[in-house]
Formats: sequence, structure tokens, C-alpha cells
Amino acid sequence: MKQLTTFSDTSLIKLYKSERNAEYIGELYKRYALSVFGLCYKYLRDEQQSKDAVSEIFELILQKLKTQEISYFRSWIYIVSKNHLIRLKSRSVNNETLSLENISEKFMENEMDLSLNIKEYKDKLLEFAIKQLNLEQRNCIELFYLKQKNYQEVSSITGYDLGKVKSYIQNGKRNLKLLMEAAIQKHE
Repeated sequence: MKQLTTFSDTSLIKLYKSERNAEYIGELYKRYALSVFGLCYKYLRDEQQSKDAVSEIFELILQKLKTQEISYFRSWIYIVSKNHLIRLKSRSVNNETLSLENISEKFMENEMDLSLNIKEYKDKLLEFAIKQLNLEQRNCIELFYLKQKNYQEVSSITGYDLGKVKSYIQNGKRNLKLLMEAAIQKHE
């Protein structure tokens, strides 16, 4: 069997519909989870709510794939995600009692949304992207960059030889850059 990364989105969807094998959706998740998370975070401004929304969106997608024909998955997942987020937002607004104070707070939140804190968004995106790396790359990246360990310390902690540590860090850094660029590009 060919590696799933070589299949197009359309092929993965067709295979999922015919075989009901969750691996195919798993590959789509790997491709799009980061950008869906970015969109969720942009709307919800809360990491845990955004993670929960990503899970809800992919569950929704599993249901919709059973009955809908999708030509352009990338556009379709964006629309499904945005609609889900709009429903979440409207539900939370409807659950709040309106008062002068609440209206004022909502106005201030919207003002802050207009000037989205780019650094905070990128930090959350980076954190989510790190979780998408394979275990070896993730361990080495976290130790080297986040915990400020040197190559030798990373090697001692993980048990990977020094050459592997350098390779995992270099490949992990490249993969993070690609994941981040793809997610940011999808939201521009």
C-alpha cells in the first residue's frame, strides 16, 4: 500500500467512503488540524476551547462525509469549520444575559479581535504545531528550544545518539516551519 501522504484529499475521501478506514481521515487530520486550530483560535481566543472545537469539527466532518460529495476538501473544511465556530459563538452569546456591562465588554472584545494579538496567535500555533511532529522530533525540539538544553544534554535525556539528536532537531525545525507557514497561509 502506498504511503497515505502521497494520496490527494479527494482520493483519501473516496477510500474512506468505500472502506470506512479511519486512517484516511487521520491523514486529512494531519494535513488540516493545524489550520483548523488556527481558525478556531482566531475566533475563540482560548486554547482549550479551540482544541475542543477542532475535535468537534473533525467529528462533524466524519458524519458529513458519509452523505456529502466534496470536490475541494480544503475549501469545504474551511466552510464547515467557520459555520461550526459561528454556531458556537452565537450559542455563547445567547446564553449570556444582556446588560449594559456585557454589551460594553462585547464591544471591547470585538475591538481587541480587530487587532489580533499576532504574537499570542503564533505562540499557540507553534505549540499546536509541535504536537503534530513525530515523537522523536517533538522530544528533541521541546528539550532544545523550550527547555534550553544543549545537544549533549538532549542526547543524555532521550537516549538518542548525538547525530540523531541533531537530525531530529534540524528536521523538526524544518517541519515546524512548513506547518506554521501552511497554517498562516490558509488564513490570509
